[in-house]
Amino acid sequence: MALWRKINSISRRESMGVLPIQRLRELQGEYITDVGESFLNPASIDMPLSNEAFRLESVFFPEENLMIRDMFEIVGARPHDLVNPLEVGVAYLIRVDGSWSLPESAYGYANPKSSSGRVNLFCRLMADGVDMYDFLPKGWKGECWMFVRPDSFPIILHPGLAVAQLRVFDSKEFLSETDMEVAVRNRGLLFDGAQQKIPFRELHLHGDSLYLTLAVGENFGYECRGLYKPLDFGAIGAHDPADYFVPIGAPLGRYTLRKGNFYILSTFERVMVAPGHSAELRPVDPRLGEFRSHAAGYIDPGWGFGANGEVCGRPITLEVIPHEDFSVRNGQPIGRLRYERMSSEPDTNYDASPSNYLVQEGPRLSKHFKT
Repeated sequence: MALWRKINSISRRESMGVLPIQRLRELQGEYITDVGESFLNPASIDMPLSNEAFRLESVFFPEENLMIRDMFEIVGARPHDLVNPLEVGVAYLIRVDGSWSLPESAYGYANPKSSSGRVNLFCRLMADGVDMYDFLPKGWKGECWMFVRPDSFPIILHPGLAVAQLRVFDSKEFLSETDMEVAVRNRGLLFDGAQQKIPFRELHLHGDSLYLTLAVGENFGYECRGLYKPLDFGAIGAHDPADYFVPIGAPLGRYTLRKGNFYILSTFERVMVAPGHSAELRPVDPRLGEFRSHAAGYIDPGWGFGANGEVCGRPITLEVIPHEDFSVRNGQPIGRLRYERMSSEPDTNYDASPSNYLVQEGPRLSKHFKT
């Protein structure tokens, strides 16, 4: 099929996909209440924490038709005052503030925020009556809870902070190979280090996703020192990176990551997400290596786009934990990127909004650290 016919076919499709900020704002009036405008993002809504928190003796899997509170006795839930740090390796459950529900036409998926992933704060959404993490089904109503666990150093959380965000959909509309070819010919998807568009024929596809590769060289990342100095999640630009991380470099382009250690690394490719799309990092095929390549992973429309398309992508920061001692090289596949369609372009895109990561070039620590 000629490319112009493919383009016409794509443009005729019903406009469905991820709900943009203006439609999320509409949900705030009826379905999501007591959550302010400041928690809205171009294609997601932050889920602020309440002051109701519990320390757990064990984690648990939510059950269909059971309220989360019904599980408290089973898992030994004990009240925790958020004035005190969350301990490393200990599970906590914190109620999400506000009132949450969804219409019959929409469902939601939650992801950790970038700032949670970059401090190795494990977090999963749990909801009343839903036997799945990070998911709200169509027509759902109840209490939302955030399961959190610091895995590198103690963390102090505060009511009103958000560690995760919710994306709402009326349909899942992933970009097909044809869609991606059209997008590359239009503005581009991935760019190289010289900010040149990578041609479609040079992209490495895996079904409906693209492979991203690791940048390894001088000053290519950070390794967590695993110290037990608490990090205040609400203190922006207040912490000394040297208290938590050490820079790592590999001038020869190869480095050994140590089993179980936590690393902040970066993709070689510069990623652009046009305002009509959003994107999500997906786990790497285990045949390519036993490691976790990211914790957060959701990328808003407009990332690496600029206000009007003048930016040629931006590298993606990775939160990597190898399951074995693992020698990595420059250009090694490290993750998969899957694009999906917005139901409509958001009123504002990522690069046109205030953010701590607009100047991200290479691996970047979370907003909590001094620069």
